[in-house]
Amino acid sequence: MINGDDLRAMRVNAGISQDGMAKKLKCDRKTIINYELGVSDIRSKQLFLWFLYCKIDAGSLLNEIKQIRDITNSKEKPNLQDEEP
Repeated sequence: MINGDDLRAMRVNAGISQDGMAKKLKCDRKTIINYELGVSDIRSKQLFLWFLYCKIDAGSLLNEIKQIRDITNSKEKPNLQDEEP
C-alpha cells in the first residue's frame, strides 16, 4: 500500500514542491498536505497522475491488473441478476 510518506518521497525525489504538485493535480496545496500526512486517501486517478509527474513507471502494475482481470473474466460465473429463475 502506498502511504503519505511514499507520496512525499516520490514528490521530493522528482523535485516538485507541494504547490507544484497541487497545480499539476488541479487541487489545493492543503489537499497535497493531507495526502502526505495520511489525513485523506488519494483517489486512483490522482495517484496515477502523481506517478506520471514523478516519473514512476506504473506499467508493470497496470499489466498485472489486466492479467488478473483476464483471469477473472475467463472464470467468472454469471451474476445472480443474470441467472434465469
